Order: sequence, then structure tokens, then C-alpha cells
Amino acid sequence: MPKSSTLTQPGLGHVVVAGGTPAEWLEMSAEKWDERLRAVARAAAAEGAHWVTVVPHHGPDFSAEELSAYAHLMTSVNKVAPVSVAHGSRYVWQRDASLHVIVDPMASGHNRFAATVEGLRSAGVAPESLNEEMLSQAILAPATEEPDLVVVLGPADRIPESMVWELAYSELVFIDLEWEKFESSHLELAIDDFNRRHRRFGGLDS
Repeated sequence: MPKSSTLTQPGLGHVVVAGGTPAEWLEMSAEKWDERLRAVARAAAAEGAHWVTVVPHHGPDFSAEELSAYAHLMTSVNKVAPVSVAHGSRYVWQRDASLHVIVDPMASGHNRFAATVEGLRSAGVAPESLNEEMLSQAILAPATEEPDLVVVLGPADRIPESMVWELAYSELVFIDLEWEKFESSHLELAIDDFNRRHRRFGGLDS
């Protein structure tokens, strides 16, 4: 499959960070989330990225009650706003006009893909009109660029359960680190690793 041209831009435009579980995310305070979002934005902005998407590494998806509690938590974080997308809601923290951090608590990439297809169908999109570009735009929204780099917080022998589509053309960097210990310096190291590599779409650590 060719990479979607409308979502492709030169440079490091979109970084994904996969770490922790929904349960660990829910245990964080609004203050801790504010610190975490600022940390990932600081590291990504130094490389000129426009988007950072944060997803869990694995774990059960939220129940309806947990999802409501998480929505309340995230909307209490300064500068975070919910955004409706095809598969539900994402939370967007805006650093400035050029950089946004997207937080998606859905831990199952398969569920996200299925929910996106169902969301498009419910919105009136005919199944026969669905194509790769339309699905990519819906899955990644509100980001407008495909991920260049996926930073995985966990062992290199375990691909995150939270991503299916996003791994197709992204460079992967694994950091064997617990979610609660993740800081901007770790993302900076991952970006440095990315910059030293020859681009190998979908490649693993060299």
C-alpha cells in the first residue's frame, strides 16, 4: 500500500508515544497529566513536530464508568479539550498554534479500527467508498500527518496492543521504561535515535 500523500509531510511531523495502561492513566492527577503533556511537547517541539499522540501500551479498555471518570480528569487539565472523532473522543492539549498533543485512552488498536469504521458508517459513509486515505485520516484525527516515529515504553519484543494502523510506516524506538518514569529526556533520546537512522518504513531498532 502506498503511503497516503495528503498526510505525508517532510521532517518529523508526528510522534506517537505508547506507554502505560488505561488504569495507570486514570490514577494520575490532573497536575501530573499537565506535567506529562508539557514534557512530551517540549521534546517534540525541539524537532519541529506538529503533533504528538499519546496512547496506552496495553491493558483493558475503560468501562463506561471509568471512561466518564477519565473524561472528567482530562477536562480538568489546563488547556485540554475533548475532540470528537470517528471512534469516540480524544483529548487535545495545545502548546501553541504549531504543536498539539493528542491523548487517546483506547488501549486496543483493533477496537479503535473497528470503531472508526463503524463511526464512518454511522456518519453516512458508504462501505464501498472507504479507502486507505479516508481510514487513515479518521483514525489519526485530529492529526493531519501520519506518524513518523513511534516511541514504545516497554520491552522490544512486545508491540503495543493500542496500535494497528499507526505502525505500518512508522519508525519504532523501544525504551524499556515504566510509564510513571517517562520524562522529556527519554523522548529526546528516542528522537536522537530516529534522526541517526536511515528511514526504514516500519523497521525495528537497529
